[in-house]
Amino acid sequence: MSKIYKPYKRPFTVGRLLRWTRIAVALTMFAIVTSLFVSMAAALTLRLHWATQIQILPLALAGAGAALAIWAAVTLIFGRIYCSSVCPMGTLQDIFARLPRLTKSARRRHKYRHTQAANKFRYAFLTLVAGTAVVGSSLLVTLFDPYSAYGRIASEIWAPLAGIVGGQEVLVASWNAFAIAMVTLVAVAACAAWKGRIICNTICPVGSILSLLSRWPLFHFDINTDVCVNCHRCEHSCKAGCIDVSTHTIDSSRCVVCFDCIDACHDKAISYTTSRHRLSMPMMQRITPTPTPCSAPEKGASALKAGKTDTADKAVKAIDDTAVKIDRRQFLATGLILAATPMLEAARRRSRLGLGRRKHDTGAPLEGLEPVAPPGRRSLRDYLQRCTGCGLCVANCPSKVLRPSTSEFGLSHILKPVMDYQAAYCSYSCTRCTDVCPTEALQQLTVEEKHTFILGKAIVNANNCIGCGHCVPRCPREAIRMVARGSGEGSWQVAQVDYELCIGCGACQFVCPAHPVKAICVNGAGAHP
Repeated sequence: MSKIYKPYKRPFTVGRLLRWTRIAVALTMFAIVTSLFVSMAAALTLRLHWATQIQILPLALAGAGAALAIWAAVTLIFGRIYCSSVCPMGTLQDIFARLPRLTKSARRRHKYRHTQAANKFRYAFLTLVAGTAVVGSSLLVTLFDPYSAYGRIASEIWAPLAGIVGGQEVLVASWNAFAIAMVTLVAVAACAAWKGRIICNTICPVGSILSLLSRWPLFHFDINTDVCVNCHRCEHSCKAGCIDVSTHTIDSSRCVVCFDCIDACHDKAISYTTSRHRLSMPMMQRITPTPTPCSAPEKGASALKAGKTDTADKAVKAIDDTAVKIDRRQFLATGLILAATPMLEAARRRSRLGLGRRKHDTGAPLEGLEPVAPPGRRSLRDYLQRCTGCGLCVANCPSKVLRPSTSEFGLSHILKPVMDYQAAYCSYSCTRCTDVCPTEALQQLTVEEKHTFILGKAIVNANNCIGCGHCVPRCPREAIRMVARGSGEGSWQVAQVDYELCIGCGACQFVCPAHPVKAICVNGAGAHP
């Protein structure tokens, strides 16, 4: 009688429980962070914005030393669980990595392989990001912070898609920010589908910092070589490519603690433990032979052959040292920056051309106007250094007066929110942007404090003013009145601003009907850092 073979059914173990718990936590955090950028519900935002305040880089920019110490302790004990459960960009990579591997046959075709750690590149790139931030340029921090990068994807791509599905009118806050978000999304999708968590272990600055703390965590993954049958299932399931079955080692600095390897192992050879496994058969350990008197160096032809071998090895090493190596990861990171630069430069040229055309129209624009930063900033320098350009304040602004900047603050500070009074104005009693800022680039304001916070000062171009008086009733501070200019029959009414009362909310500039050049504009307060 022939034996009937039944398909293998994995038992429900502690490892599977840990894996599914980690997935549940990751999806929950991903949904919460996404909802903060997509939903405009104030109650939901104020209750759930804590999810953005536990992200590591915003905590660092906010100066939250105690919270950072907690994350450091968690990483030293459990490894890089932030990357696998809290970081929304990490969850997005897992989703894209899973899509081409939904079926068993697809997973067999797209197996993960062990790769060597690109330590030189990732730590050199981390040094570059930190160095540019220290000297005052936040471009690399803005582009490569995982939370901020996902925030732009959510606010510039997911939110408009949700509006289209809901039948709402969709307005893109900034086409430049949309283009950068789209390039980021395509790059993340391609890299994750190709090699899983390669971004986390190459260009992500947060991942590089955590890798320094997770080299020797208290809890780590250990392979029981007495049980392991070298089936490579764990290696083929590792998105980080950190499992080397040939040596039975796991690189903890790259491991993101996803527990996929435990679930994939049918022999229970991998465990998440605090100890290191010792072979039950020490005779099987690899040892280095000890030299004996009878193993003295040979002479004659053997010695000559050894000398030639040493010379050849030295020559090969010299060639390797002088050869120029092209790192695929470095090429990818450089391509992301280069892809965004032409679009930003083109936008800057278009803005300059548009300004030049207006000078030849019926009215001349005011010269030297500075951009207006959001309310709640301590100073413009502090705002530009702390803000990561995540776009959370832009997505939650009820009046939609905020948009990501292009060149208003300089190309080294692109994507930092700026007031666009051509599109809307800042609501007098709204403090939503200060409530949700995770980095404290915008300090939280009360409604009374917002009423007196100076964003800038309105300036009137009398030559363009048509005397309609629309700006007078719209000013919440009653800082504008109409005065007569000229004498006799040639006199006309012109708006005049009381600078003691004006806070620069932009309501006057928004309602001004003068065309093509506004007769009243807001000049940013302290625009030079």
